[in-house]
Amino acid sequence: MDFLKNRFKVKISLSAVWESILISLTFISLIYFISSDIEVRLDSFQDIALLFLALITLYNGTLSGVVALGVLTFGLYFFSFSFEIRTFLEYLVFVLLFGEFHFHFKRKQKEDKEEKKYLKEKFRELSNAFFALKVSHDQLEKGYLLKPVTLRSLIIDLSLKENIENAYIKLFETFIEAFSLKSALLCMLDKDQNVKSLIPLGDSIFKYQTSHPMIDQALSRKKAVFLSQSEMTLMEKEPILAVLPVLDLKENIKALFIIERMDFLEFNMDNILKIQILLEYLTQEYSYAGTKAALSEQKTFSRLDARFVFEIDRLKSMYDRYAIVSAIVLVHTTNSAISLIVDDFRQKKMRLLDMVNAIKTERNSFFLFLLPLERVSGAISFKQRIEKELTDFDAGEYKIIITQINEIEKIQHWIKEHEA
Repeated sequence: MDFLKNRFKVKISLSAVWESILISLTFISLIYFISSDIEVRLDSFQDIALLFLALITLYNGTLSGVVALGVLTFGLYFFSFSFEIRTFLEYLVFVLLFGEFHFHFKRKQKEDKEEKKYLKEKFRELSNAFFALKVSHDQLEKGYLLKPVTLRSLIIDLSLKENIENAYIKLFETFIEAFSLKSALLCMLDKDQNVKSLIPLGDSIFKYQTSHPMIDQALSRKKAVFLSQSEMTLMEKEPILAVLPVLDLKENIKALFIIERMDFLEFNMDNILKIQILLEYLTQEYSYAGTKAALSEQKTFSRLDARFVFEIDRLKSMYDRYAIVSAIVLVHTTNSAISLIVDDFRQKKMRLLDMVNAIKTERNSFFLFLLPLERVSGAISFKQRIEKELTDFDAGEYKIIITQINEIEKIQHWIKEHEA
């Protein structure tokens, strides 16, 4: 039963059945008028009828073949008043055989169609993957050129400028090149969130309004506010695209950076985050330059350089707010020769961004290497560089500890335990 059910599972329209009936009636009528033998038996036009049934069955399937055979049998009986069951059964066998060919042909056709569809979808998928790979490769090249080393050194250069407005204009030029930013407005605020000064950047035309919903949300939430995906259709009509609050280390709003125009493809959360971090980095540089004092409350590091402690605070703040990882490497030794080698290493073989500070007591030497925007995997490579300098010494004569900036308490506890 399942076998026959699968064979007759072919979907056939009502029009195909009527078509088979009409063609069969036409065929039997023509045979009646052309052949005089029809009155005797069906075998006299057996070859023609078999060819006809083959055409109907192979084209429309078993059901149409059976219908056509039924019409032929009815026509024969109507015209000659005779019916031969043997001839009918022979034709039925052929119809079922032709139907089997039709079934397998249709199944093969369906499989070929599905395979073609699959190959087309796969080709489209691979094409999209190739395009995405090319775009990601371009972005990777772009990210390599603008990696943290370049950005950090640029911020340091900008912080040395006497005129803060020129520094922000220079930074905006970087935004134009890196993020396709076209126009923005920088609003410097006082401690009461009142506007101290406005710095238009690019083709800025926006008039600052505290009543604007996005500005109001940014001031109240102290988080970046930007057009959502559902509102992207308003990109051309909305006067601003995003509002980025610029915070100091105590999370006070120092400024608002209002993005007015930016390329659609570059307007994403990743780029907005980078812009915000750069702005805060530069603003915190000026904040430190103005106070010339560390803001840290970590008493364990009271003997460290103020700039070094300030950098710890800043990187820890970046981790807390944006989950951006930095690493710290501690080298501890009681061997004066090892201390001299590490001291020479920090003076001659440090990378651009890395900072180091030392705590030395009568017996102990602690060297803290701060690796901004570096993961633990990068810190391990840094550790291996130091170990190459100490190959002549036994590993028990020094200790190297690696940790992330958010786990700096481990370093504090180690120094406290061994300082005595």
